[in-house]
Order: sequence, then structure tokens, then C-alpha cells
Amino acid sequence: MVDYKTKATSLYANANFVPSQRLHLFTTLSYHKSTAEYDPVEMPDITDKLEGDLTHQDFSFDHMHEYSNHDFGSVNLALGFGYLIAAQTTFTFDLEYADLTDDSGTAGTDPYYVYGDESGSWYMIRSGLKFDF
Repeated sequence: MVDYKTKATSLYANANFVPSQRLHLFTTLSYHKSTAEYDPVEMPDITDKLEGDLTHQDFSFDHMHEYSNHDFGSVNLALGFGYLIAAQTTFTFDLEYADLTDDSGTAGTDPYYVYGDESGSWYMIRSGLKFDF
């Protein structure tokens, strides 16, 4: 057994404003920071208990604690509105942005998490009609 230590911090804020019976505005901001790490795994030597030559096999977990660690943060921002255009029909428009920063390592030095450098950002624009029935 090895220890697996995790730490997560999340902050979330949401605001809604209804300036008229037809218009609804909203915004959301969230922040998340997470770290996790393994202690090095020490496996017992079992070669004397095996029959046959298994030198072609790799039973070591020497580097698992390096590529299984993670350290990342994310920020998400969303805002939008809904406008009642007719009874039970609302036009919606949303903007959303997210940014993920992987602090697990840097290229050429410490290894990143199992899936590599996960840093990046994206944005989305959505609009549509909502029908209440």
C-alpha cells in the first residue's frame, strides 16, 4: 500500500438579475484547484518465486508516482440572458469561457500527468429557443 494524498479547493459564485418580466440575466464564475500525489511504490522482489525466465517483463512501478501526480487549476466564466418572446417561448443566449492550467510539469523536465499536458482553454457561444409546456 502507498499513500495517495489529494487536496481540492473550489469557489463558486452565481448571480441572477431579473430587470423585467421578460428579461432574465445570469452570470457564473467558478475556480477549482486540485493536487494529488502518490508516494513511491516499492514492490517486493519476486523473481526467486517464479518459474522460468521473465527478464523480458517489467514488473517495476519505479516511476508511477511521477506520472500519476497531478496539479491543475481551472477557471470557468459564463454569462447570458433569456428573453420571453411569447407565452412559454424564451430566446436564450449564453457565452462561456474555461481555462485549464496543468502545473504538473514542464516540457523536458518533470513528467506531466498520465495523459500529458492538459493545459488549454475554450469558449462557447450558444443560443436557442426554449419551449415550456
